[in-house]
Amino acid sequence: MMAGIVGAVVITALGFVLLTPQTPNTETLAKLEGDMHSLLFIDNDRVLYGQHAGLQVSSDDGKTWTAPGGQGDAMGLGMVGDKIVYLVGHDVFQKSLDGAKTWTSPGFGNLPSTDIHGFSVAPTTGWLYANLAGKGLYRSTDGGKNWQLVSPTTGGAMVLVAGSGSLPTLFAATAKGIIRSTDGGVNWQALPSSSSLVGMALAVHPKSGTVYASSATGLMRSTDNGESWQTLNGPGEALALIATNPKNETQLMVVSGTGQVYSSRDGGQTWKGR
Repeated sequence: MMAGIVGAVVITALGFVLLTPQTPNTETLAKLEGDMHSLLFIDNDRVLYGQHAGLQVSSDDGKTWTAPGGQGDAMGLGMVGDKIVYLVGHDVFQKSLDGAKTWTSPGFGNLPSTDIHGFSVAPTTGWLYANLAGKGLYRSTDGGKNWQLVSPTTGGAMVLVAGSGSLPTLFAATAKGIIRSTDGGVNWQALPSSSSLVGMALAVHPKSGTVYASSATGLMRSTDNGESWQTLNGPGEALALIATNPKNETQLMVVSGTGQVYSSRDGGQTWKGR
């Protein structure tokens, strides 16, 4: 375990170069390689990591990971209920009915492009949201068979997350910062208090609506839809990915910009390693 503070240089998705100190007494679980695209809890201990070569799976709370599964560029992951999982990305749209164990390719329906740069499932309704590069946000209410344009505003976004509710609040990370929609994706506004947020790491808990984003030194949390933010005792470096466990609000997993994996069981107050 590291003693004292060491530094690492990280180039974030927004192009910033940051000197990011490692928090004392925090040890990483593992180190992931590849393009860090997506992270999703399947259950309390099983987590999916999406990268260019497909999925890697951890069944021990992030300590060890399988080799990439070859599913394709896993830019986005989303789950409906306890078993249905979607995997999407550049020319990729796959669906699993057994909790990401096996996959089929149902096709892109009537989407006008196959270059999906952001994807999320609305937890209350099960609606699918796909953000197409240069085109905007599309929504499907029938599992991906039919899609309709919701808004062209998000055409440059790389990350998309949806909260609960019959008309979910959505958040998207763009090169200019995080934007929010409170009407299911039709209208978007910049977050009013996001000057300290960095990069593309973004998550929202499907039940509580708590939003998580990255700062230069770790994790920030908002309990009021992004109006204000609280700094948590994060790992001490900017984050590339954040995942929340839908069945346990206090369980989080993050991956730093250098691929280090950290896990918390108390809502981000402390982080564990091996």
